[in-house]
Amino acid sequence: MSSYPSNPFLTHSDSLGLDSGDREITEQSEETAVYEVGALRSDQPSLYFVQLTDFHLFTDPEQHLLGVKTEASFATVLAAVAALDPRPEFLLLTGDLTQDGSAAGYARLKHYLGQVGIPSYWLAGNHDRIPAMTDQLQGNGIRPDKHFTQGQWSFVLLNSHRPGQDSGHLDDQDFDNLRQILIETEAAGHYLVITLHHPPFEVGSDWLDGSALQERERFFELLAPYRHVRLVLCGHIHQDFQIHHNGVTYLSCPSTCIQFKPLSDDFALDEIPPAFRQIWLHSDGSFATRLCRVPAGFQKPDLQIRGY
Repeated sequence: MSSYPSNPFLTHSDSLGLDSGDREITEQSEETAVYEVGALRSDQPSLYFVQLTDFHLFTDPEQHLLGVKTEASFATVLAAVAALDPRPEFLLLTGDLTQDGSAAGYARLKHYLGQVGIPSYWLAGNHDRIPAMTDQLQGNGIRPDKHFTQGQWSFVLLNSHRPGQDSGHLDDQDFDNLRQILIETEAAGHYLVITLHHPPFEVGSDWLDGSALQERERFFELLAPYRHVRLVLCGHIHQDFQIHHNGVTYLSCPSTCIQFKPLSDDFALDEIPPAFRQIWLHSDGSFATRLCRVPAGFQKPDLQIRGY
């Protein structure tokens, strides 16, 4: 076990450590800000990063979504990340960075990221507009790369966004590109993390499952022969979800603003704080992760709204 210094923004964490197939979940009381992760390895070099997702920023920074001022909650979550000690080596932003696809929203996001000073990588969600993202999200430590390697780990950021569609899609070219990356990273002896906005799995909520990745069986089939794939990270579902399939761990991350109620057939909001995910990747292919809630960023959503 390893202990971590306190962070005044954080009062709760759900932790998952994975090491050679072993899993340990540790929850600390809401009175403490010191957390433990079962598989954080002191004997292995670690690559440490943070996943943030589903900011839903607007042109107007005062605008609300379902009763929540999304920019205020995002700014509070980002401040909690900036206060981490040690700081992450980079941020991974997994889509729906704005709600309206506005250049103004992306420009303010660029400003926020520049203030934090941590390198970041991004991909698009169904609410995003890629031309505006590409135009605005450059500089201030924002990296355009959709395939990069750090140490023993390679990352690929897939674009499951299709204009005008809520559901996620990968086309033939996407699968061909991913297949080539799988071949090359396996030959190089690297472990692989795959990220995309839409989850390639169902979460038990009818209204959400229809907008998941539509080609998920083809996705699973492509990954099946490659044992160096360790993690698939996604956003979109505004909740924590974890599954392990065919040797790969699939993780979602809650939103920095509103949260969706798990296992709800119809649209429903949850009354829990926003969150981010910390991930440590070890040189032997094992990893550890911790989900960090940020109560200071919580705003009560409008539970009377029955659509999204």
